[in-house]
Formats: sequence, structure tokens, C-alpha cells
Amino acid sequence: MTAPTFSEEDDRKIDERGALGADLVYEVIRREGAEELARPLQSLAFSGFAAGLAISVSVVAEAIIAKRLPDAEWAGLIADFGYCFGFLIVIVGRLQLFTEHAVTAVLPVTYAPTASNFMRLFRLWSIVLAANVVGAIIAGGFLVGSGALGDEGVAAVLDIGRHMTGDPFFVTFVKGVGAGFLIAALVWMLPSAGASQIGLIVLVTWLIAAAGFAHVVAGTAEIAALVFAGEVTTWSVFSGFWLPALLGNMLGGAGLFTLLAYCQVRKEI
Repeated sequence: MTAPTFSEEDDRKIDERGALGADLVYEVIRREGAEELARPLQSLAFSGFAAGLAISVSVVAEAIIAKRLPDAEWAGLIADFGYCFGFLIVIVGRLQLFTEHAVTAVLPVTYAPTASNFMRLFRLWSIVLAANVVGAIIAGGFLVGSGALGDEGVAAVLDIGRHMTGDPFFVTFVKGVGAGFLIAALVWMLPSAGASQIGLIVLVTWLIAAAGFAHVVAGTAEIAALVFAGEVTTWSVFSGFWLPALLGNMLGGAGLFTLLAYCQVRKEI
């Protein structure tokens, strides 16, 4: 199947990342997704590993802010701004984050749902997710075991992780749907954001933290810290947080948002 045809003026708008219509936003993200699907395995793995490490900055920043705030009802909302830092590094640095690919890599498949494209999507998802998780686990172990944050810092990191435990499977799944939907919405809005991209990333990721939604990669860094501290078991983390968060992220991003985004432009492309 051939790619959608756009005029020279449309291509200029796409290249300039100006105010775009929905069909042009779709084409921007579809082109980026096609490039990602074609990237070498090694490039995806190293970029995904770097993203897993970098996302732990969200945990560090949130913990640092939290331990300096008074014990007040509003303190959590301020500390949640720390959650944005890791996402800023990952997204602005164009590292490979699994939840971003819930839109970016899926759109080329929705346009041309061939067996080859599905295989390339599965390849990208598996490599990036595995690399993200390995990076986040190593980062979680470093936060607890290195002594770099001090006792108070480690206590703050563990407290953040505890907020991700204890929910039933379905509740964590629903929280994962919320996080996946918001990350997908963020990816969809970025091509039209221009100079406002950083502000947009901050607002959307802050909302994920403030709402208590479950992001599978950022949450892995938080939960890994609890595992290394001996507070929870690997199996309880997998069955109680990681699996429902992953399924929720995929449904919210690749399922709900991407399907709706594609349907709105399907007749135009």
C-alpha cells in the first residue's frame, strides 16, 4: 500500500511542525513510526535501555522535592512535578519509551495492516519494553543500594513506590489505561505544540502522577526499589503491578487513543 499523498505545501507544514490538521498530525507520526519500525535491533535496545535509566530521574526528582516539603495536603501535588523530569529527558532526548510507541509505531500498522508490519511492531515492542525494564530495574537498585540519596532520600523513594502497591489487579489495570491514554494523547499533540512542547510534557506527565495512574516503565523503577529493599517480592510486583499496568497502558494507548485517532482521519487519508 502506498503512503498518503500530500501537496508540497502540506509537506512544508509537516517539516515546520506548524499548526496541523488531524490528517497531517497523523502523517507526521506515521512517518516517525515507520522510521522507528525500520531501526536496527541494537539501536532500539541501547536507546530503550537509556530510557529505562533516564525515567528513574522522575523518581529521584519527586523524592527530593517531597522530602523538602512540609507535611501538608497540598505537598503531594507539588512533589508530583518531579515526575516530569524523567519524561522530559526521554521525550526531548528522543529515547525509546514503550508507551510512546503505543501510538507512534502503531499508526503505520493501522494504515497498512500487513503481516510484515505486525512482525516489525512486535519486534520493536519486545525489544524496547525489555530494554526499558532492564534499565529501570538497574536504576531502582542503584537508588536503594548506592547511598547516593542518603537515608532520607531512600526513604522518600520507597514511600513513592509504596503508593504503587496494594491495589487490586483491576484497579491497577484501570490506572494503567489512564496513563496509556494520556501518554498517547501527548504524542499526538507534540507535532503541533511547537515551542510549547516542554510545557505540554510537564502538564501531561504531572497529571499522570497527580492522578496516581500507573505507568509501567516509571513504575518499574519505583517498584524495583521496594524489591531491592526487601519490602515486596518479585512475583507480587509482577502480578500486582507490572502486568496490569502493562495491559492497561497498551489498551489506553494502542487500543483506545490510537484507534480513535485513526478513525477520525481514516476517510481523509
